[in-house]
Amino acid sequence: FKHISKNQVFKNDVITVFEETLALPNDNVVTWTFTGKKEVVAIIAELENEIFFVKQYRPAIKKELIEIPAGLVEKGEDILDAAKREFEEEIGYRANKWEKICTYYNSAGINAGQYHLFYATDLIKTQQSLDENEFLEVVKIPFNDIDIFSFEDSKTMLALSYLKIKKEGVL
Repeated sequence: FKHISKNQVFKNDVITVFEETLALPNDNVVTWTFTGKKEVVAIIAELENEIFFVKQYRPAIKKELIEIPAGLVEKGEDILDAAKREFEEEIGYRANKWEKICTYYNSAGINAGQYHLFYATDLIKTQQSLDENEFLEVVKIPFNDIDIFSFEDSKTMLALSYLKIKKEGVL
């Protein structure tokens, strides 16, 4: 693969879109469209065997989803600090124990951003402080009542899979 040129075609506070011209191994030249590298933190947290989720409307798919809390990492921000900030803002709790689960690409074919997944426990109630244009409902579900495959969000399914394996003593 030979990268010939790259142009920014759109940018706002959340997303940057690029078009890149590539020469492929078969000598074909193609244009590839993808988004830039925005980092996301996501947190699975439990208190007394209940898992915290947020229920919020997702305009891209025109419906509400129940998913684990998550948010963008601010420029220059440490990913653990971002996870702590997002968790308290969205859920209204602080966690005394943090475990990094993994870092992954959600859709490497069209997005250069990484997701950083954390597990938070030993929670202390504080206060939720949503952004002005953030509307969500905190939902707690007992772990034993959760069907991983009833969720439609990949970060949530991955985090729940991790927690299931961890609780069963495999990890």
